[in-house]
Amino acid sequence: MTEYELIEGKPKIFAISQDKELLSEIQEYVVNYDYDFVGSAYEKSDIFKKVEESVNLIFLDSEIESIDLLELTDDLELYNIPIIVIIGDLFNETIDKLLMSNPYGYLIKPLDEDELQRSMAVALRKHERNIQTIQEAQSKLQEKSTELLIEKSDSSLLLILCVSLIIMAILSRNATWLQWVILIPTGAMLINSLVSLKKQKKPEPISEYPFVSIFIPAHNEEYTIEDTVRSVCQLDYHNDDGEPNYELIVVNDGSTDSTGEILSSLKGEYPQVKIVTRHPPRSGKGKGFVLNDALTLSRGEIIGVFDADTRIKPDYLKTVMPYINDEIDGVQTRVKMFNKNENFLARMQHVEFTTFGNTLIAKDNLGHTGFLGGNGQFVKKQAIIECGKWDGFAVTEDLNLAIKIILQGGKISYCGECAVYQEAVTDWKSFYRQRIRWAIGNFETLFVYLPQILRSKISLLKKFNVIEHISFYSFNLLIFFGFVITILNAISWFFFQNVTLIRMEAPVIVGILSAIAFFPGMIFALVRDRLGALELIKDLVKYYIYCFHLIPLFFLTMYTMMTRKERKWSKTVHKGGKEQ
Repeated sequence: MTEYELIEGKPKIFAISQDKELLSEIQEYVVNYDYDFVGSAYEKSDIFKKVEESVNLIFLDSEIESIDLLELTDDLELYNIPIIVIIGDLFNETIDKLLMSNPYGYLIKPLDEDELQRSMAVALRKHERNIQTIQEAQSKLQEKSTELLIEKSDSSLLLILCVSLIIMAILSRNATWLQWVILIPTGAMLINSLVSLKKQKKPEPISEYPFVSIFIPAHNEEYTIEDTVRSVCQLDYHNDDGEPNYELIVVNDGSTDSTGEILSSLKGEYPQVKIVTRHPPRSGKGKGFVLNDALTLSRGEIIGVFDADTRIKPDYLKTVMPYINDEIDGVQTRVKMFNKNENFLARMQHVEFTTFGNTLIAKDNLGHTGFLGGNGQFVKKQAIIECGKWDGFAVTEDLNLAIKIILQGGKISYCGECAVYQEAVTDWKSFYRQRIRWAIGNFETLFVYLPQILRSKISLLKKFNVIEHISFYSFNLLIFFGFVITILNAISWFFFQNVTLIRMEAPVIVGILSAIAFFPGMIFALVRDRLGALELIKDLVKYYIYCFHLIPLFFLTMYTMMTRKERKWSKTVHKGGKEQ
Protein backbone atom coordinates (compact mmCIF):
# COMPACT_ATOMS: atom_id res chain seq x y z
CA MET A 1 0.00 0.00 0.00
CA THR A 2 2.33 2.70 -1.28
CA GLU A 3 -0.36 5.06 -2.61
CA TYR A 4 -2.66 7.24 -0.52
CA GLU A 5 -5.70 5.01 -0.99
CA LEU A 6 -8.64 4.33 1.28
CA ILE A 7 -9.39 0.78 2.41
CA GLU A 8 -11.85 -1.25 0.38
CA GLY A 9 -13.49 -4.29 1.97
CA LYS A 10 -12.24 -5.86 5.20
CA PRO A 11 -9.02 -4.39 6.62
CA LYS A 12 -6.03 -6.73 6.25
CA ILE A 13 -3.98 -7.09 9.44
CA PHE A 14 -0.39 -8.31 9.52
CA ALA A 15 1.87 -9.11 12.49
CA ILE A 16 5.66 -8.97 12.88
CA SER A 17 6.64 -11.40 15.63
CA GLN A 18 8.14 -14.83 16.25
CA ASP A 19 6.13 -15.37 19.45
CA LYS A 20 3.65 -18.07 18.45
CA GLU A 21 1.43 -17.55 21.48
CA LEU A 22 1.23 -13.81 20.80
CA LEU A 23 0.47 -14.41 17.12
CA SER A 24 -2.29 -16.85 18.01
CA GLU A 25 -3.90 -14.22 20.26
CA ILE A 26 -3.64 -11.49 17.64
CA GLN A 27 -5.17 -13.72 14.96
CA GLU A 28 -8.06 -14.72 17.22
CA TYR A 29 -8.88 -11.16 18.28
CA VAL A 30 -8.59 -9.82 14.72
CA VAL A 31 -10.90 -12.48 13.27
CA ASN A 32 -13.38 -11.99 16.12
CA TYR A 33 -13.60 -8.32 15.08
CA ASP A 34 -14.38 -9.39 11.51
CA TYR A 35 -11.07 -8.18 10.09
CA ASP A 36 -8.78 -10.35 7.95
CA PHE A 37 -5.59 -11.66 9.50
CA VAL A 38 -3.23 -12.13 6.54
CA GLY A 39 -0.29 -13.72 8.33
CA SER A 40 2.94 -12.94 10.10
CA ALA A 41 6.71 -12.85 9.59
CA TYR A 42 9.90 -11.99 11.45
CA GLU A 43 12.50 -12.02 8.68
CA LYS A 44 12.91 -8.78 6.74
CA SER A 45 12.59 -10.37 3.31
CA ASP A 46 9.36 -12.14 4.29
CA ILE A 47 7.98 -8.98 5.94
CA PHE A 48 8.41 -6.80 2.84
CA LYS A 49 7.20 -9.53 0.52
CA LYS A 50 3.92 -9.65 2.46
CA VAL A 51 3.65 -5.89 2.89
CA GLU A 52 3.98 -5.35 -0.85
CA GLU A 53 0.94 -7.56 -1.48
CA SER A 54 -1.66 -5.67 0.54
CA VAL A 55 -1.64 -4.82 4.21
CA ASN A 56 -3.71 -2.17 6.01
CA LEU A 57 -2.28 -2.36 9.56
CA ILE A 58 0.75 -3.94 11.24
CA PHE A 59 1.23 -5.18 14.81
CA LEU A 60 4.93 -4.96 15.69
CA ASP A 61 6.28 -7.01 18.57
CA SER A 62 8.96 -4.91 20.29
CA GLU A 63 10.62 -8.03 21.71
CA ILE A 64 11.57 -9.49 18.34
CA GLU A 65 15.33 -10.02 18.41
CA SER A 66 16.32 -10.65 14.79
CA ILE A 67 15.61 -7.12 13.46
CA ASP A 68 16.71 -3.53 14.10
CA LEU A 69 13.31 -2.07 14.98
CA LEU A 70 14.13 1.56 14.22
CA GLU A 71 15.58 0.68 10.82
CA LEU A 72 12.57 -1.53 10.08
CA THR A 73 10.01 1.16 10.90
CA ASP A 74 11.97 3.70 8.82
CA ASP A 75 11.79 1.32 5.84
CA LEU A 76 8.08 0.64 6.41
CA GLU A 77 7.29 4.37 6.26
CA LEU A 78 7.58 4.11 2.49
CA TYR A 79 4.50 1.86 2.45
CA ASN A 80 2.29 4.28 4.38
CA ILE A 81 0.92 1.60 6.74
CA PRO A 82 -0.12 2.33 10.34
CA ILE A 83 1.84 0.38 12.97
CA ILE A 84 0.74 -0.54 16.50
CA VAL A 85 3.68 -1.46 18.74
CA ILE A 86 3.23 -4.28 21.27
CA ILE A 87 5.44 -3.83 24.35
CA GLY A 88 6.53 -6.58 26.75
CA ASP A 89 8.67 -6.51 29.85
CA LEU A 90 11.67 -5.06 28.03
CA PHE A 91 11.73 -1.26 27.80
CA ASN A 92 14.86 0.53 26.60
CA GLU A 93 15.99 3.60 24.63
CA THR A 94 15.21 1.92 21.30
CA ILE A 95 11.61 1.24 22.28
CA ASP A 96 11.29 4.76 23.69
CA LYS A 97 12.38 6.22 20.32
CA LEU A 98 10.06 3.81 18.54
CA LEU A 99 7.05 4.99 20.54
CA MET A 100 7.96 8.65 20.13
CA SER A 101 8.05 8.31 16.34
CA ASN A 102 4.91 6.19 16.00
CA PRO A 103 1.60 8.11 15.90
CA TYR A 104 -0.70 5.09 16.02
CA GLY A 105 -0.24 3.95 19.59
CA TYR A 106 0.89 0.85 21.44
CA LEU A 107 -0.38 -2.13 23.47
CA ILE A 108 1.14 -3.77 26.53
CA LYS A 109 1.41 -7.53 27.05
CA PRO A 110 -0.57 -9.49 28.05
CA LEU A 111 -3.08 -8.44 25.38
CA ASP A 112 -6.66 -7.57 26.15
CA GLU A 113 -9.09 -8.42 23.35
CA ASP A 114 -11.28 -5.31 23.71
CA GLU A 115 -8.26 -3.02 23.91
CA LEU A 116 -6.62 -4.57 20.85
CA GLN A 117 -9.79 -4.32 18.79
CA ARG A 118 -10.37 -0.72 19.86
CA SER A 119 -6.74 0.19 19.04
CA MET A 120 -7.09 -1.38 15.58
CA ALA A 121 -10.26 0.53 14.81
CA VAL A 122 -8.88 3.84 16.10
CA ALA A 123 -5.57 3.46 14.22
CA LEU A 124 -7.29 2.60 10.95
CA ARG A 125 -9.77 5.45 11.32
CA LYS A 126 -6.98 7.91 12.14
CA HIS A 127 -4.98 6.68 9.16
CA GLU A 128 -8.00 6.98 6.90
CA ARG A 129 -8.51 10.58 8.02
CA ASN A 130 -4.83 11.30 7.36
CA ILE A 131 -5.19 9.87 3.86
CA GLN A 132 -8.31 11.94 3.23
CA THR A 133 -6.46 15.07 4.38
CA ILE A 134 -3.54 14.26 2.06
CA GLN A 135 -5.89 13.56 -0.85
CA GLU A 136 -7.71 16.84 -0.25
CA ALA A 137 -4.40 18.69 -0.09
CA GLN A 138 -3.20 17.03 -3.30
CA SER A 139 -6.50 17.86 -4.98
CA LYS A 140 -6.26 21.47 -3.81
CA LEU A 141 -2.68 21.76 -5.05
CA GLN A 142 -3.70 20.32 -8.40
CA GLU A 143 -6.62 22.74 -8.56
CA LYS A 144 -4.34 25.69 -7.79
CA SER A 145 -1.78 24.50 -10.34
CA THR A 146 -4.53 24.40 -12.95
CA GLU A 147 -5.70 27.88 -11.93
CA LEU A 148 -2.14 29.17 -12.23
CA LEU A 149 -1.95 27.85 -15.80
CA ILE A 150 -5.30 29.48 -16.60
CA GLU A 151 -4.06 32.77 -15.17
CA LYS A 152 -0.83 32.62 -17.20
CA SER A 153 -2.63 31.88 -20.46
CA ASP A 154 -5.39 34.45 -19.85
CA SER A 155 -2.84 37.10 -18.85
CA SER A 156 -0.88 36.47 -22.04
CA LEU A 157 -4.02 36.69 -24.18
CA LEU A 158 -5.20 39.88 -22.44
CA LEU A 159 -1.81 41.52 -22.83
CA ILE A 160 -1.56 40.57 -26.52
CA LEU A 161 -5.11 41.82 -27.15
CA CYS A 162 -4.58 45.18 -25.45
CA VAL A 163 -1.18 45.83 -27.03
CA SER A 164 -2.51 44.81 -30.48
CA LEU A 165 -5.46 47.20 -30.18
CA ILE A 166 -3.21 50.06 -29.08
CA ILE A 167 -0.73 49.45 -31.90
CA MET A 168 -3.60 49.20 -34.40
CA ALA A 169 -4.98 52.53 -33.16
CA ILE A 170 -1.58 54.22 -33.49
CA LEU A 171 -0.80 52.81 -36.94
CA SER A 172 -4.26 53.53 -38.33
CA ARG A 173 -4.45 56.85 -36.46
CA ASN A 174 -8.00 55.90 -35.50
CA ALA A 175 -9.18 54.94 -32.00
CA THR A 176 -12.94 55.15 -32.50
CA TRP A 177 -13.22 51.56 -31.31
CA LEU A 178 -11.64 52.65 -28.02
CA GLN A 179 -14.46 55.11 -27.31
CA TRP A 180 -17.02 52.34 -27.64
CA VAL A 181 -15.03 49.84 -25.56
CA ILE A 182 -14.43 52.18 -22.63
CA LEU A 183 -18.04 53.35 -22.74
CA ILE A 184 -18.91 50.20 -20.74
CA PRO A 185 -16.66 50.83 -17.69
CA THR A 186 -17.02 54.62 -17.83
CA GLY A 187 -20.78 54.23 -18.09
CA ALA A 188 -20.68 51.99 -15.02
CA MET A 189 -18.61 54.65 -13.21
CA LEU A 190 -21.18 57.31 -14.04
CA ILE A 191 -24.10 55.13 -12.92
CA ASN A 192 -22.31 54.31 -9.66
CA SER A 193 -21.65 58.01 -9.12
CA LEU A 194 -25.31 58.91 -9.54
CA VAL A 195 -26.60 55.99 -7.45
CA SER A 196 -24.19 56.94 -4.65
CA LEU A 197 -26.14 60.20 -4.23
CA LYS A 198 -29.04 58.20 -2.86
CA LYS A 199 -28.94 58.16 0.92
CA GLN A 200 -28.13 54.74 2.35
CA LYS A 201 -30.79 53.04 4.39
CA LYS A 202 -29.69 53.06 8.02
CA PRO A 203 -29.80 49.72 9.84
CA GLU A 204 -32.28 49.05 12.60
CA PRO A 205 -30.89 49.44 16.14
CA ILE A 206 -30.15 46.15 17.92
CA SER A 207 -30.90 45.35 21.54
CA GLU A 208 -28.30 42.62 22.01
CA TYR A 209 -24.83 42.98 20.56
CA PRO A 210 -23.13 39.75 19.38
CA PHE A 211 -19.79 38.47 20.66
CA VAL A 212 -17.13 39.39 18.10
CA SER A 213 -13.79 37.75 17.31
CA ILE A 214 -11.26 40.17 15.82
CA PHE A 215 -8.26 38.81 13.92
CA ILE A 216 -5.00 40.66 13.31
CA PRO A 217 -2.37 38.83 11.22
CA ALA A 218 1.09 40.13 12.11
CA HIS A 219 4.40 39.45 10.38
CA ASN A 220 7.31 41.70 11.40
CA GLU A 221 5.07 44.51 12.66
CA GLU A 222 7.22 45.90 15.47
CA TYR A 223 6.59 49.52 14.41
CA THR A 224 2.78 49.39 14.47
CA ILE A 225 1.48 46.37 16.38
CA GLU A 226 1.49 47.96 19.85
CA ASP A 227 -0.56 50.98 18.77
CA THR A 228 -2.93 48.70 16.89
CA VAL A 229 -3.56 46.35 19.82
CA ARG A 230 -4.03 49.25 22.24
CA SER A 231 -6.44 50.96 19.83
CA VAL A 232 -8.58 47.82 19.43
CA CYS A 233 -8.51 47.09 23.16
CA GLN A 234 -9.95 50.55 23.90
CA LEU A 235 -13.23 49.59 22.22
CA ASP A 236 -16.36 50.51 24.15
CA TYR A 237 -18.01 47.15 23.54
CA HIS A 238 -18.88 45.26 26.73
CA ASN A 239 -21.46 42.77 27.98
CA ASP A 240 -23.84 43.30 30.89
CA ASP A 241 -21.13 42.26 33.35
CA GLY A 242 -18.78 44.95 32.07
CA GLU A 243 -16.47 42.42 30.42
CA PRO A 244 -15.22 42.93 26.84
CA ASN A 245 -17.81 41.47 24.46
CA TYR A 246 -15.08 40.61 21.99
CA GLU A 247 -11.81 38.76 21.75
CA LEU A 248 -8.70 39.87 19.89
CA ILE A 249 -6.71 37.06 18.27
CA VAL A 250 -3.32 38.27 17.05
CA VAL A 251 -1.52 35.73 14.87
CA ASN A 252 2.24 36.22 14.92
CA ASP A 253 3.07 34.68 11.56
CA GLY A 254 6.74 33.79 11.84
CA SER A 255 7.97 37.28 12.78
CA THR A 256 11.75 37.64 13.07
CA ASP A 257 11.72 41.10 14.69
CA SER A 258 10.43 42.11 18.13
CA THR A 259 6.72 41.59 17.28
CA GLY A 260 6.52 38.51 19.52
CA GLU A 261 8.03 40.26 22.54
CA ILE A 262 5.73 43.26 22.13
CA LEU A 263 2.67 41.03 21.95
CA SER A 264 3.73 39.06 25.04
CA SER A 265 4.02 42.27 27.06
CA LEU A 266 0.57 43.44 25.90
CA LYS A 267 -1.15 40.18 26.75
CA GLY A 268 -0.70 40.84 30.46
CA GLU A 269 -2.50 44.18 30.14
CA TYR A 270 -5.50 43.02 28.12
CA PRO A 271 -7.25 39.74 29.06
CA GLN A 272 -9.24 39.77 25.78
CA VAL A 273 -6.04 39.31 23.78
CA LYS A 274 -5.02 35.87 22.53
CA ILE A 275 -1.69 35.33 20.79
CA VAL A 276 -1.16 32.56 18.25
CA THR A 277 2.38 31.99 16.98
CA ARG A 278 3.02 30.26 13.67
CA HIS A 279 6.51 28.92 12.98
CA PRO A 280 8.22 27.81 9.76
CA PRO A 281 7.41 25.88 7.64
CA ARG A 282 3.75 26.80 8.31
CA SER A 283 4.35 30.53 8.58
CA GLY A 284 4.66 32.98 5.71
CA LYS A 285 2.47 31.03 3.29
CA GLY A 286 -0.38 33.52 2.95
CA LYS A 287 -2.84 35.64 4.89
CA GLY A 288 -5.72 33.26 4.18
CA PHE A 289 -3.97 30.41 6.02
CA VAL A 290 -3.34 32.71 8.99
CA LEU A 291 -7.00 33.76 9.17
CA ASN A 292 -8.19 30.15 8.95
CA ASP A 293 -6.00 29.23 11.93
CA ALA A 294 -7.54 32.08 13.91
CA LEU A 295 -11.02 31.01 12.82
CA THR A 296 -10.47 27.57 14.34
CA LEU A 297 -9.75 29.14 17.74
CA SER A 298 -12.42 31.85 17.64
CA ARG A 299 -15.57 32.00 19.80
CA GLY A 300 -17.41 34.85 18.11
CA GLU A 301 -20.42 34.56 15.82
CA ILE A 302 -19.11 37.60 13.94
CA ILE A 303 -15.53 37.70 12.64
CA GLY A 304 -13.66 40.97 12.10
CA VAL A 305 -10.31 41.41 10.36
CA PHE A 306 -7.89 44.28 10.87
CA ASP A 307 -4.43 44.93 9.49
CA ALA A 308 -1.51 45.37 11.88
CA ASP A 309 -1.45 49.15 11.35
CA THR A 310 -5.11 49.72 12.32
CA ARG A 311 -6.45 52.52 14.49
CA ILE A 312 -10.11 52.87 15.37
CA LYS A 313 -12.33 54.89 17.70
CA PRO A 314 -13.97 53.41 20.82
CA ASP A 315 -17.51 53.41 19.37
CA TYR A 316 -16.43 51.57 16.21
CA LEU A 317 -17.93 48.13 16.93
CA LYS A 318 -21.20 49.50 18.28
CA THR A 319 -21.60 51.45 15.05
CA VAL A 320 -20.78 48.52 12.76
CA MET A 321 -22.69 45.63 14.34
CA PRO A 322 -26.25 46.76 13.42
CA TYR A 323 -25.26 46.48 9.75
CA ILE A 324 -25.00 42.69 10.06
CA ASN A 325 -28.45 41.17 10.41
CA ASP A 326 -30.60 38.32 9.11
CA GLU A 327 -30.33 39.70 5.57
CA ILE A 328 -26.68 40.82 5.52
CA ASP A 329 -23.73 38.38 5.79
CA GLY A 330 -20.87 40.85 5.82
CA VAL A 331 -19.99 44.52 6.03
CA GLN A 332 -17.00 46.59 4.96
CA THR A 333 -16.29 49.79 6.86
CA ARG A 334 -14.79 52.99 5.54
CA VAL A 335 -10.99 53.14 5.26
CA LYS A 336 -8.95 56.31 5.84
CA MET A 337 -5.22 57.07 5.97
CA PHE A 338 -3.95 58.40 9.29
CA ASN A 339 -0.80 59.80 7.59
CA LYS A 340 -2.64 61.26 4.60
CA ASN A 341 -0.73 64.56 4.63
CA GLU A 342 2.75 63.01 4.77
CA ASN A 343 3.34 63.40 1.02
CA PHE A 344 1.64 63.38 -2.40
CA LEU A 345 1.40 59.60 -2.56
CA ALA A 346 -0.17 59.27 0.89
CA ARG A 347 -2.72 61.98 0.10
CA MET A 348 -3.73 60.33 -3.17
CA GLN A 349 -4.30 57.00 -1.43
CA HIS A 350 -6.62 58.78 0.98
CA VAL A 351 -8.54 60.28 -1.97
CA GLU A 352 -8.56 56.88 -3.67
CA PHE A 353 -10.11 55.10 -0.68
CA THR A 354 -12.60 57.94 -0.30
CA THR A 355 -13.65 57.40 -3.92
CA PHE A 356 -13.81 53.64 -3.42
CA GLY A 357 -16.08 54.18 -0.40
CA ASN A 358 -18.39 56.18 -2.64
CA THR A 359 -18.50 53.23 -5.07
CA LEU A 360 -19.39 50.88 -2.22
CA ILE A 361 -22.26 53.17 -1.23
CA ALA A 362 -23.59 52.78 -4.79
CA LYS A 363 -23.22 49.00 -4.70
CA ASP A 364 -24.97 48.94 -1.34
CA ASN A 365 -27.87 50.90 -2.83
CA LEU A 366 -27.94 48.47 -5.78
CA GLY A 367 -28.75 45.44 -3.63
CA HIS A 368 -25.92 45.00 -1.14
CA THR A 369 -23.34 43.85 -3.69
CA GLY A 370 -20.42 45.45 -1.90
CA PHE A 371 -17.02 43.87 -1.40
CA LEU A 372 -14.68 43.12 1.47
CA GLY A 373 -11.33 44.86 1.89
CA GLY A 374 -8.38 43.51 3.82
CA ASN A 375 -8.93 45.97 6.67
CA GLY A 376 -12.15 46.67 8.57
CA GLN A 377 -14.26 43.77 7.29
CA PHE A 378 -16.83 41.89 9.39
CA VAL A 379 -18.51 38.64 8.34
CA LYS A 380 -20.76 36.07 9.96
CA LYS A 381 -18.65 33.11 11.03
CA GLN A 382 -21.17 30.69 9.57
CA ALA A 383 -21.01 32.42 6.18
CA ILE A 384 -17.21 32.05 6.14
CA ILE A 385 -17.44 28.34 6.94
CA GLU A 386 -20.21 27.66 4.42
CA CYS A 387 -18.22 29.13 1.54
CA GLY A 388 -15.10 27.11 2.35
CA LYS A 389 -13.27 29.64 4.56
CA TRP A 390 -10.48 31.87 3.27
CA ASP A 391 -8.45 30.63 0.32
CA GLY A 392 -4.88 30.50 1.58
CA PHE A 393 -3.55 30.42 -1.96
CA ALA A 394 -5.39 33.59 -3.03
CA VAL A 395 -3.26 36.73 -3.25
CA THR A 396 -6.26 38.87 -2.22
CA GLU A 397 -8.12 36.56 0.12
CA ASP A 398 -10.64 39.30 1.01
CA LEU A 399 -11.91 39.71 -2.55
CA ASN A 400 -11.94 35.94 -3.00
CA LEU A 401 -14.10 35.50 0.11
CA ALA A 402 -16.49 38.25 -0.98
CA ILE A 403 -17.04 36.64 -4.38
CA LYS A 404 -17.75 33.25 -2.80
CA ILE A 405 -20.27 34.79 -0.40
CA ILE A 406 -22.06 36.61 -3.22
CA LEU A 407 -22.14 33.49 -5.42
CA GLN A 408 -23.87 31.65 -2.57
CA GLY A 409 -26.58 34.32 -2.51
CA GLY A 410 -25.10 36.28 0.39
CA LYS A 411 -25.12 40.06 0.70
CA ILE A 412 -22.36 42.45 1.73
CA SER A 413 -23.13 45.95 2.97
CA TYR A 414 -21.06 49.09 3.50
CA CYS A 415 -20.77 51.16 6.67
CA GLY A 416 -19.55 54.70 6.09
CA GLU A 417 -20.55 55.93 9.55
CA CYS A 418 -17.23 54.91 11.07
CA ALA A 419 -13.75 54.37 9.70
CA VAL A 420 -10.71 52.22 10.19
CA TYR A 421 -7.51 54.26 9.90
CA GLN A 422 -4.43 52.71 8.32
CA GLU A 423 -0.97 53.76 7.20
CA ALA A 424 -0.61 54.89 3.59
CA VAL A 425 2.45 53.70 1.69
CA THR A 426 4.78 56.66 1.23
CA ASP A 427 7.31 55.53 -1.40
CA TRP A 428 6.67 54.46 -4.99
CA LYS A 429 8.60 51.18 -4.82
CA SER A 430 6.51 49.87 -1.90
CA PHE A 431 3.41 51.33 -3.50
CA TYR A 432 3.87 49.41 -6.76
CA ARG A 433 4.71 46.26 -4.83
CA GLN A 434 1.40 46.57 -2.97
CA ARG A 435 -0.63 47.49 -6.06
CA ILE A 436 0.79 44.69 -8.19
CA ARG A 437 -0.42 42.27 -5.50
CA TRP A 438 -3.87 43.86 -5.49
CA ALA A 439 -4.06 43.82 -9.29
CA ILE A 440 -2.93 40.18 -9.43
CA GLY A 441 -5.66 39.33 -6.91
CA ASN A 442 -8.27 41.01 -9.10
CA PHE A 443 -7.07 39.22 -12.23
CA GLU A 444 -6.91 35.87 -10.36
CA THR A 445 -10.52 36.32 -9.32
CA LEU A 446 -11.60 37.42 -12.79
CA PHE A 447 -9.91 34.54 -14.62
CA VAL A 448 -10.93 31.82 -12.16
CA TYR A 449 -14.43 32.90 -11.13
CA LEU A 450 -15.83 34.48 -14.31
CA PRO A 451 -17.36 31.19 -15.58
CA GLN A 452 -18.92 30.54 -12.16
CA ILE A 453 -20.31 34.08 -12.01
CA LEU A 454 -21.90 33.74 -15.45
CA ARG A 455 -23.45 30.35 -14.53
CA SER A 456 -24.59 31.42 -11.06
CA LYS A 457 -28.21 31.97 -10.06
CA ILE A 458 -27.68 35.53 -8.82
CA SER A 459 -29.52 38.32 -10.66
CA LEU A 460 -28.18 39.88 -13.86
CA LEU A 461 -27.66 43.17 -12.02
CA LYS A 462 -25.50 41.47 -9.39
CA LYS A 463 -23.56 39.62 -12.09
CA PHE A 464 -22.84 42.89 -13.84
CA ASN A 465 -21.81 44.59 -10.57
CA VAL A 466 -19.45 41.74 -9.69
CA ILE A 467 -17.87 41.50 -13.15
CA GLU A 468 -17.52 45.28 -13.39
CA HIS A 469 -15.70 45.31 -10.04
CA ILE A 470 -13.24 42.48 -10.67
CA SER A 471 -12.45 43.63 -14.23
CA PHE A 472 -11.45 47.08 -12.94
CA TYR A 473 -7.75 46.66 -13.75
CA SER A 474 -8.49 45.16 -17.17
CA PHE A 475 -10.20 48.30 -18.46
CA ASN A 476 -7.98 50.89 -16.79
CA LEU A 477 -5.20 50.55 -19.34
CA LEU A 478 -7.62 51.37 -22.16
CA ILE A 479 -9.35 54.16 -20.22
CA PHE A 480 -6.10 55.98 -19.54
CA PHE A 481 -4.75 55.27 -23.02
CA GLY A 482 -7.88 57.08 -24.19
CA PHE A 483 -7.01 59.99 -21.88
CA VAL A 484 -3.47 60.07 -23.33
CA ILE A 485 -4.89 60.27 -26.87
CA THR A 486 -7.27 63.05 -25.81
CA ILE A 487 -4.42 65.06 -24.25
CA LEU A 488 -2.14 64.55 -27.26
CA ASN A 489 -4.92 65.58 -29.65
CA ALA A 490 -5.60 68.70 -27.58
CA ILE A 491 -1.91 69.64 -27.65
CA SER A 492 -1.80 68.98 -31.40
CA TRP A 493 -4.86 71.15 -32.01
CA PHE A 494 -3.35 73.97 -29.97
CA PHE A 495 0.10 73.97 -31.56
CA PHE A 496 -0.62 72.75 -35.10
CA GLN A 497 -4.08 74.28 -35.62
CA ASN A 498 -6.77 71.61 -35.99
CA VAL A 499 -4.39 68.70 -36.63
CA THR A 500 -5.71 65.47 -35.10
CA LEU A 501 -3.05 62.87 -34.32
CA ILE A 502 -5.43 59.95 -33.70
CA ARG A 503 -9.04 60.21 -34.75
CA MET A 504 -11.87 59.40 -32.33
CA GLU A 505 -15.05 59.56 -34.41
CA ALA A 506 -17.76 58.05 -32.23
CA PRO A 507 -20.92 60.14 -31.69
CA VAL A 508 -20.31 63.22 -29.55
CA ILE A 509 -22.32 61.88 -26.61
CA VAL A 510 -20.15 58.74 -26.51
CA GLY A 511 -16.99 60.84 -26.52
CA ILE A 512 -18.28 63.12 -23.78
CA LEU A 513 -19.34 60.22 -21.55
CA SER A 514 -16.02 58.44 -22.05
CA ALA A 515 -14.12 61.63 -21.22
CA ILE A 516 -15.99 62.92 -18.16
CA ALA A 517 -17.45 59.81 -16.45
CA PHE A 518 -14.24 59.44 -14.44
CA PHE A 519 -14.84 62.69 -12.53
CA PRO A 520 -18.37 62.81 -10.98
CA GLY A 521 -17.80 59.95 -8.55
CA MET A 522 -14.58 61.51 -7.36
CA ILE A 523 -16.20 64.92 -6.96
CA PHE A 524 -19.12 63.48 -4.97
CA ALA A 525 -16.70 61.52 -2.74
CA LEU A 526 -14.53 64.57 -2.04
CA VAL A 527 -17.61 66.68 -1.26
CA ARG A 528 -18.62 64.01 1.26
CA ASP A 529 -15.15 64.41 2.75
CA ARG A 530 -16.11 68.06 3.44
CA LEU A 531 -13.25 69.67 1.58
CA GLY A 532 -13.21 73.34 0.68
CA ALA A 533 -13.60 74.27 -2.99
CA LEU A 534 -9.90 74.99 -3.52
CA GLU A 535 -8.74 71.80 -1.81
CA LEU A 536 -11.31 69.82 -3.80
CA ILE A 537 -10.01 71.16 -7.11
CA LYS A 538 -6.41 70.52 -6.09
CA ASP A 539 -7.16 66.92 -5.10
CA LEU A 540 -9.17 66.41 -8.29
CA VAL A 541 -6.26 67.46 -10.51
CA LYS A 542 -3.67 65.59 -8.46
CA TYR A 543 -5.75 62.42 -8.42
CA TYR A 544 -6.25 62.56 -12.19
CA ILE A 545 -2.47 62.72 -12.64
CA TYR A 546 -1.92 60.04 -9.98
CA CYS A 547 -4.21 57.58 -11.79
CA PHE A 548 -1.88 57.40 -14.77
CA HIS A 549 0.18 54.99 -12.63
CA LEU A 550 -2.40 52.42 -13.76
CA ILE A 551 -0.77 52.21 -17.21
CA PRO A 552 2.64 50.87 -16.06
CA LEU A 553 0.85 48.93 -13.32
CA PHE A 554 -1.05 46.93 -15.95
CA PHE A 555 2.14 45.88 -17.74
CA LEU A 556 4.02 45.10 -14.52
CA THR A 557 1.10 42.98 -13.33
CA MET A 558 0.86 41.05 -16.60
CA TYR A 559 4.61 40.41 -16.57
CA THR A 560 4.49 39.18 -12.96
CA MET A 561 1.53 36.87 -13.62
CA MET A 562 3.09 35.37 -16.74
CA THR A 563 6.49 34.73 -15.13
CA ARG A 564 5.64 33.68 -11.57
CA LYS A 565 6.03 30.01 -10.67
CA GLU A 566 3.64 30.02 -7.73
CA ARG A 567 1.10 32.22 -6.03
CA LYS A 568 3.02 34.14 -3.40
CA TRP A 569 1.51 36.54 -0.90
CA SER A 570 3.50 39.75 -0.45
CA LYS A 571 2.65 41.85 2.61
CA THR A 572 2.76 45.63 2.81
CA VAL A 573 5.58 46.89 5.04
CA HIS A 574 4.32 49.18 7.81
CA LYS A 575 6.72 51.84 9.06
CA GLY A 576 4.65 53.36 11.84
CA GLY A 577 3.84 56.77 10.40
CA LYS A 578 2.52 59.51 12.64
CA GLU A 579 -1.16 60.40 12.78
CA GLN A 580 -1.99 63.66 11.04
